[in-house]
Amino acid sequence: MIKCLVWDLDDTLWQGTLSEDGHVVLRPGVQDVLHTLDQRGVLQSIASRNDPDRAFQKLVELGIDHFFLYPQFGWGSKATSIRKIAQEMNIGIDSLAFIDDNPYERYEVGTYLPDIYIYEANAATGLPELPEFQTTLSEETSRRRQQMMLRQARNTAEQRFSGTREEFLHSCEMRLSVRGARNGDLPRMAELASRTTQFNNLVQAPTPAVIQSYLGSERRCIYIGQMKDRFGDHGTVAMAMMHVHDSAVEIELFCISCRMEGRGMGTAFLGAVLSRIQQEWPLLTEAVCRYRSQKRNRPALLLLQLLGFRCRLQGQQESIYALPFPYSYTGPEWIGLDMEKELSLND
Repeated sequence: MIKCLVWDLDDTLWQGTLSEDGHVVLRPGVQDVLHTLDQRGVLQSIASRNDPDRAFQKLVELGIDHFFLYPQFGWGSKATSIRKIAQEMNIGIDSLAFIDDNPYERYEVGTYLPDIYIYEANAATGLPELPEFQTTLSEETSRRRQQMMLRQARNTAEQRFSGTREEFLHSCEMRLSVRGARNGDLPRMAELASRTTQFNNLVQAPTPAVIQSYLGSERRCIYIGQMKDRFGDHGTVAMAMMHVHDSAVEIELFCISCRMEGRGMGTAFLGAVLSRIQQEWPLLTEAVCRYRSQKRNRPALLLLQLLGFRCRLQGQQESIYALPFPYSYTGPEWIGLDMEKELSLND
């Protein structure tokens, strides 16, 4: 699944070369592509050999500047520009796509970034029809660009903050709401599972039918986490699929949005879920969780270890981690926690 499409400008996004002809016009059909991908939650950026001020002014004139996050202008390698975009968005290169009219640029990017999707400029209008641009639609899908902008605003605020890291996190006024999932959450849960590769213990995306089967089950349940801070509403950013056995609860799958990295949100969310489960099932003696090591999901293992899980069985492809009960919630003090019903662990 493609999370971000990086556009070249000259003879790709628009017709003509800006440095030679300031009266360039958009390639026919491109504006519809920009809008369609944006509504599907596909982020978009730019890697272009152009003067940044002039290029950005032209994007404003064309009324499309708002579509592009972390645009990269200059005369260096486009592979370097794309790496920077991926780093700023905190997404893998294998989730990016690049479109350019120049075969040399496509070849260079493909050589240095072999995992990226690459398209020639003439393919632009057909991109929304390709399977890699199909996404699971939810209430939050069309807000993904705005949510990434909230992340950008937070990062900018942190860079300008003069106090300690902990003081900055307190100043963000984060509030995490944790509750049991409902039928209306199904599209977002399926989307979150399919898009999450870092904080996903199995790097697995269950089908909507599998997720649906947990709702209303006596011993299987799903919790979701929703985050707000002083920058805005980040929506549903975490889910955990739980299975209660006779003496142990298994975290069958947890997924936490990479937009929330570096805030302690994973600890707060899973810690709150474990505390809630422990209160509802007081005879449980432990929590267990499988971990399947993949290319990008080591943060999921570090989160388990931070919570106190220890390896019980080490396998070549999959390991089992366990946490003894009783467990006391020790989430970050800078995250306020709201739990449905009677539980309010951090207030």
